[in-house]
Amino acid sequence: MTIEIHTLPEDAAVHYSTILATVAKALPASVTVAEELLTPIAGEVWMGSLTLNGKIAPGAAERSPRAVPDRLRAQVFLRDGFLCSSCGGPTVPRCILVAISDVFPEAFPYYAHYRRGTVHPAYWVLAPEADHTLAHAHGGSSGMENLTTMHTMCNARKSSLAVDRLPAVPRPAFDSTGWDGLLSHYADIILAGNAHRRRHSASGYHPKWLWYFERAADAARVRQAQACRDAGRP
Repeated sequence: MTIEIHTLPEDAAVHYSTILATVAKALPASVTVAEELLTPIAGEVWMGSLTLNGKIAPGAAERSPRAVPDRLRAQVFLRDGFLCSSCGGPTVPRCILVAISDVFPEAFPYYAHYRRGTVHPAYWVLAPEADHTLAHAHGGSSGMENLTTMHTMCNARKSSLAVDRLPAVPRPAFDSTGWDGLLSHYADIILAGNAHRRRHSASGYHPKWLWYFERAADAARVRQAQACRDAGRP
């Protein structure tokens, strides 16, 4: 069943991250248990809209998070402890959310182009971008010193404003102790998705991100499992 979501509560980041953390811990041991844990947010799709705080000046180049190399983005998220610099809430990298969608494509939907009504709201609420402290439209560089972790939704609202000019936003009550954006569970989520033969991305997508996040052992484990599956071995 599809559940349309038009507005989000102030504690949405904590709400979604808490549920997804329990789901991640259940994988790959029991997809059935993980699916039950996902039930409170299963089938949701984002139907809302965003209000931008800033305006890009006429003639300025539109800033894009894709201008920041993926490897650098991963380093920014690691440095910032997977916490949003705007609201202070937890983030979960998009690649990990995609891996969850690989396991539960109906309950946790994803569409690469983010068309309204096709993507779970957790992608807007939790996925981080490496955003410019001094906006790219205002001449800010894409060096690590000028980049900060920010939720996709917070980033969209920011538009071309500098971080220190953003209106104050409620900061969720969140204990960030030990929070790693579900990175420690990433490989197990991938393996659960592979076992179901469901994938929203190219075969090298997840191993690439594991390398970027300095999880070489996990990347090797995922590649080995993929090789065994391709060869028809258990």
